[in-house]
Amino acid sequence: MWQSDQPSPQAEPVDANHQCYQRLYDRMAPFYAGAMRLLPVWRRYTEAALPWLWTLPASSSVLEIGPGPGVLLAQLAQRFRLAVGLDLSTGMLQQAQQRLGQACQPALLVQGDAVRLPLAAASFDAVALTFAFSAFPDGLGAMREMRRALRPGGLLVLVDAGLPGDGNCAGVALARTWQLFGDSMRDEASLMAQAGLTVIERRVFGAFDGIRLVVGRAGQD
Repeated sequence: MWQSDQPSPQAEPVDANHQCYQRLYDRMAPFYAGAMRLLPVWRRYTEAALPWLWTLPASSSVLEIGPGPGVLLAQLAQRFRLAVGLDLSTGMLQQAQQRLGQACQPALLVQGDAVRLPLAAASFDAVALTFAFSAFPDGLGAMREMRRALRPGGLLVLVDAGLPGDGNCAGVALARTWQLFGDSMRDEASLMAQAGLTVIERRVFGAFDGIRLVVGRAGQD
């Protein structure tokens, strides 16, 4: 648990790609929350995940991967019995901790890698991630780990950028811009299915149909 009155957990050793990610987002962290305030449309995109999460009872436990400055996580902490935020970046965790403290919202913050979640199997009723999945070098590995963390019947709710289904030029250009920053445009629904999840919604929206909401459900085992 990442708290100011306790030592932070030690993250597992990471490869060069992950070290690059850590350095990049540690540098970005002080500016990230301000950028979100200046781009309210970005917040609306991330909140596309909420209607699905709000279908869960208040007694649920929810994991957000890549919470950034904790904007969405603060809402989850207010709603659910347990909200956990996991990020590889120390800087982002510090930003999230500051926001949660200001909002007086209890949540656990954990430093870790989405491909090697330092969390027990079948621990969560839902896993949410917004604009994080495309940054993971190993998409299928991360998807399988998220599936492992879900309880039977649990939800995986994902929002991210992608190539527009109709191939419109503006949307393709936007996706290519994401790729220039190192992100991967993936077929999240296909990866969910490969990881053993049943896809129950796939919707495109946002600027030039360049944003995707994909929801998967874990089997009852």
